[in-house]
This record gives sequence, structure tokens and C-alpha cells, in this order.
Amino acid sequence: MLILWGIGISSPAAQAGVIELTNGDRIQGEALRIEGENLVWQSDNFGELRINKNRIKQLNSDKPHKIAGNKIACIIDGIHEEQLVYYCGARSKTRSVPVLSLKTLLPYDDYVRGVMRNTGKLNLWGAYSSGNEVRNEWNLQGETRLRKDEFRHVLAGEYAKASWNHADPRVRWSSLYSLDWFFRARWFWYNSLTLGADEQRGLARQTIFGSGTGYQFWETSKTALSQQLGLAYIDQRYEIPEDPEQLTDESASYAALRAATDFRYEFPGGIAFFHNNELLYSLEENSDWLLKTSSGLSTMILSNVYSELKVDYWIDNEPQPTKARSDTRMSVGVSYKW
Repeated sequence: MLILWGIGISSPAAQAGVIELTNGDRIQGEALRIEGENLVWQSDNFGELRINKNRIKQLNSDKPHKIAGNKIACIIDGIHEEQLVYYCGARSKTRSVPVLSLKTLLPYDDYVRGVMRNTGKLNLWGAYSSGNEVRNEWNLQGETRLRKDEFRHVLAGEYAKASWNHADPRVRWSSLYSLDWFFRARWFWYNSLTLGADEQRGLARQTIFGSGTGYQFWETSKTALSQQLGLAYIDQRYEIPEDPEQLTDESASYAALRAATDFRYEFPGGIAFFHNNELLYSLEENSDWLLKTSSGLSTMILSNVYSELKVDYWIDNEPQPTKARSDTRMSVGVSYKW
């Protein structure tokens, strides 16, 4: 009887999950889900905690979990060199994925029930002046991501309005919907639809449908690099200039090759550098291509509040008549993330 009682006591302890942080703290509990850059951990003593993934040194749990790219339950077997080691089925067939690349990690029971999570951000910047210089310029950007199992819904939008010296304001807006499917730990398939207009560049309306795959080359607490490659269908309607004879075509529709890159690197002191770009290269006319890049620095001001200095650079190799081939914009703004 004493032997049976001893087994009954030790069994629950063996099933408990443990997370170890980079500062040496060890917290018992279980992983609940991934929310952006954080792992939500249900602590036995402190309740629900949100732990940044770059603070996780070690993680073990005997509880079945759902991990991206696997349909069956998986068991976490620790972390080695920032790689989460796990197995699904036979323990002899272990797998690994960078902790920071992990997009889906939740109890398998929650996966069966189908739990949805929401993350997002909101960014605002502007400039106003009067007197010798009259300027009124504002830009609002927002994004929300709804994650359920291996599928992610992304909704994003931008609205910008600028006026100088009492001139008619020029408006730029865009809206995006993307459905991403994480069919492997590092691979995902994206399908996106973008609607928008840009009066400054002579676009009365623009529609872009894109589809392709993405891959995460590496992702650590200091640096990350990912790339997307696919096809896009572009439909554009142009504004009529003051001299209509300058407009050769009122619209254009064509297929294009799409390539995008996303890179970041964190310097000492918590200042991070980021760079992303997107290339749309027409499959019908070699000289028709568009390149958009965004580079900058960001740093946290308060919890969930960030400051950002960003430089956007666009090149349209075949712009509309009277429009410049390239545009450069520098902005300083504040972001809120949830």
C-alpha cells in the first residue's frame, strides 16, 4: 500500500510543465498559447503570465500540445540552442523549430475545440504648421491578426492625407486581407487581397491579388530573416491629368512575380533596426516593375507603446505622366501593440 501511495503522489509531479527563464527563474505550469512575441503560460502559483519568447531558456512538458505543421499531438522535449525540441508519435523521431519562429503552441484539447486569438497594432504620425509654411499631414495605420489553429487572418489598413500651402489635400489609402496557412513549422502559404488608391502617384484605384509561400530562414532574440515568393495579379485605374493627351492608358491589368523580404536586428540597449521590401515584376513587360522598401529604428517607450523612425522608398519604373519615378518619405510616429 505504501508503494502504491508513493506512485500516486509522484505521477502528477512528473506531468507538470516547467519553464526556465534567462534570469534563472523556474515556473511550474503549462503553455496555453502563442500571442505575437509572447508565450502565454498558466502558472501554478501566479496565474496567467505573458512571457516574451526571447526570455525563454528552457521548456519541458509531458502534456500533449498542438504545434504548427503537425496534425497529431506532440510532446515538448526541451530547448537546445534556441530550438524547441519535440516529437509527435514515436519519441525516436524528434523535430526542432526556432522558439521565436513558433506561431502555434497550445494544449491539444484547445486545438480540438478550436480557440481563436487576436493580436494587433495601431500607428499614428502627423505634422501641422501654419504661418510662412502651411502644412497639414496625417497618417494612420492599423493591423489585427486573428489566429485559429494553423490559420491566420490578417486585416490591415492605412489612411494618409497631406496638404501644403492651402493646396487640395492628396489622399492615399489601402486595405488588406490575407489568409495564411502554416503547413510546416517554418513554411506558410499566403493568399492576399489589397485595395487602395494613391492620388499623389496618379492611381485612382488599385487592386492586387497575391498568392505564394513564405519561409523563415532564421529567427533568434537578436536577428531574423524571412522571405516570400509568389505571383500577383494587378489591376490599376489611373487619374485623368490636367492634359488628357498625356495619359496613354486609362487602366492596366497584368500578372507579376512578387518577392518580399523581412529582416530585423537588435542592437545593445534595446534599439532595433528593421528593413522590409517588396518587388512586383511584370511578367508581360520587363521594364514595368515596382519596388517598395521600408527601413528604420524602433524602441519601446512604455509597456506596449513604441516609438519608430522610418524611411519609406518607392520606385515605379514606369510611372504615370507628370509623376516622378521615385518617392521618399521619412516619418516619426508612435505605435500601440496588443
